[in-house]
Amino acid sequence: MIYFIINPASGAGKAQFAAKVIKKVMLSSTLLYKILFTKKPNDFLRIRSLIDFDKATTIICVGGDGTVQEFLPLIISKDIKFGIIPAGSGNDIIYSLPNHIARKFNSYEEKIMHYTKCIIRGKTTLIDAISVNNHYFLNIGGTGVDVNVVRDAIHLKKRFGGVAYFAALIKNIITFNPEQLIIMVDGKKVSGEFLLLAVCNGAFYGGGLNIAPSAKMNDGYITVCMISKLPRYKMLTLFPSVKPGRHVNVKGVSFTNCTSLKLAFNGIKTINLDGNLIEMKSPLNFTILKDAVRIII
Repeated sequence: MIYFIINPASGAGKAQFAAKVIKKVMLSSTLLYKILFTKKPNDFLRIRSLIDFDKATTIICVGGDGTVQEFLPLIISKDIKFGIIPAGSGNDIIYSLPNHIARKFNSYEEKIMHYTKCIIRGKTTLIDAISVNNHYFLNIGGTGVDVNVVRDAIHLKKRFGGVAYFAALIKNIITFNPEQLIIMVDGKKVSGEFLLLAVCNGAFYGGGLNIAPSAKMNDGYITVCMISKLPRYKMLTLFPSVKPGRHVNVKGVSFTNCTSLKLAFNGIKTINLDGNLIEMKSPLNFTILKDAVRIII
């Protein structure tokens, strides 16, 4: 049984239309399936109760990266294939998948049809996931200016779509104050004031920003991007260089690969996990989960 989990609010409401396209494409297949609609944010427990895990072979998330992150725990430690139909305004996970081929679609319907056909074919590969304090994510987590960017972008998505992330980023370059963090990378301590800490499994986030060009979802490593405190005039030149990945040689930007990372800070902090903002207590323990997800490609 294939379960399609659809967030009807994704893509400024377009994801609701995706259900009709999925049904149309699935007519060409003999595969059994069910479509489950989320009713509200944080609808995980209700959706989980509707899935028969004795019969489930595949779980598909239809929406944005936040929808994927919310329902990823459904397949962790289970022999169930996982798939993504990118129907949101921000779908960076799909671009980070191994051997992903960028495609241009003539319409939203054509895109949904393409990815639904991928589900029917069922070709898979193993990729890693990252755990942090009983949460899981596939792509990128962290804290710093990107948290404010995600928060502001939520209000801009309906008007600007994927470009909302970049608009919110420019705003926060002017207003954001660096944060004091203590970071342990595979047991080695780094501390100071940081604009951004990105804990990466994939390369892209924030609407196509190539924050970790060397990151691979199947290499067994976390790629950590740390951006130290910079004068605001340097921030204005730094962040536009992130989209094409040219920030890698900028002074104040550093990368390291590891299998675990511990983050300490004062009190409670808002953490960005694939576009979902979650309040979490210090310390945070990030760990790579090698080959944790059998993803449809």
